[in-house]
Amino acid sequence: MTNRLCEIIGLKTYPVAVYRQDTLPEDAKIPNGHCTIPSLFVYCARKGRKAASDSAHSPCRGSKSGFGFGGISNRRNSSWSLSVVPKEEREGMKHQGSGQSLFKNSEIAMTQLDPIKDYGDGNDVIVFQDADEAEKENRPIEVVIFLADPVSLSALIQLASYSKTTPGPAAVMPYGHGCQQIYAIPRAEGESGDPHAVIGMTDMYARRFIRPDELSFAVPYKLYKRMMSDIDGSFLQKEKYLENLRRSRCAEPE
Repeated sequence: MTNRLCEIIGLKTYPVAVYRQDTLPEDAKIPNGHCTIPSLFVYCARKGRKAASDSAHSPCRGSKSGFGFGGISNRRNSSWSLSVVPKEEREGMKHQGSGQSLFKNSEIAMTQLDPIKDYGDGNDVIVFQDADEAEKENRPIEVVIFLADPVSLSALIQLASYSKTTPGPAAVMPYGHGCQQIYAIPRAEGESGDPHAVIGMTDMYARRFIRPDELSFAVPYKLYKRMMSDIDGSFLQKEKYLENLRRSRCAEPE
């Protein structure tokens, strides 16, 4: 592990840089399953090795939005799929199922889908690479993601808050598929003058690929750079805080 921030907070996974290019890199792992989260993000976070995909190798419909291959094709139909759909309302609908029941109705679901921006046209490639390596190679990084345990997550949230000059939280936990939470949503945050970190992997389907005590922490690249520059002089340089971090990893519940 060479990443300075991960070393300080005791994170055992690699920070993952995400960027786009025209073609699949020859030295990258290419996914071969339905869900591309394990073979892209999780693989890179655990191994520190490059992974990449184009739209053809990312067959899940959610990934077309989450990984910037064209966005959500039919938001209205998606809102019905996510919602409780009463039997009497299914007649004549394209979506005939009872819905996933994640939201009380489709209007509530739509309010959660609306903020998720669409990216791309499906004609390029998304690449996941160790953040330090990607920076050394001057890649056009858009997002950096950490796969973090609760102790490391606490430190990351505080560091994101360290030099934030506006009111409100430094990190948010919006609804989204796992892939949207680690790429599309934090990419959109990078277009804001007041970017937030995005805590994710709360999608129960995607959670099967990570450990019970892990969440993702995704930040637009400009926020990542700010966090790295904020290390010196911050709480991460205080021995008392670092001792608390170490003790919290071995604390037994009362």
